[in-house]
Amino acid sequence: MAVLNGRHFVLDSWPVIESFYEREPSTSELDRIFKDAVGGSVTLWMSRINYGEIIYSCRKRMPAPTANRLFAQFEALPIEIVSATDVFVDQATALKSIYSASFADCFAAALAIERNAKLLTGDKEFLPLQSAGLLQLHWLGA
Repeated sequence: MAVLNGRHFVLDSWPVIESFYEREPSTSELDRIFKDAVGGSVTLWMSRINYGEIIYSCRKRMPAPTANRLFAQFEALPIEIVSATDVFVDQATALKSIYSASFADCFAAALAIERNAKLLTGDKEFLPLQSAGLLQLHWLGA
């Protein structure tokens, strides 16, 4: 894949869940990125695995009406949800066999590597992958 500029991102589930609970500093920065995506100046991708992680995490912790309202708002955003192909699963599995990141996080990392895009996260599990030079992070954590 061609080298992309800094306006192409893969979205991890971590900042989305943080924003659903309105936790800073991720919420303000993610809101700005979402506005840029709506305006067409940012491209966003997310693994279907991470999308599922958002849904089950929120359904476990929130009242159904709140979760459904947040899901509807999220689904209205211009985010391309990328399904897991066999090759994609193999890439995530290879990362999981080396790094201690969760399996779902390995899907976010594999997508960022494949798309040559920065990973939007604040999850420290990704720091070793960045240190190894496998991906670049756009840090939304504290």
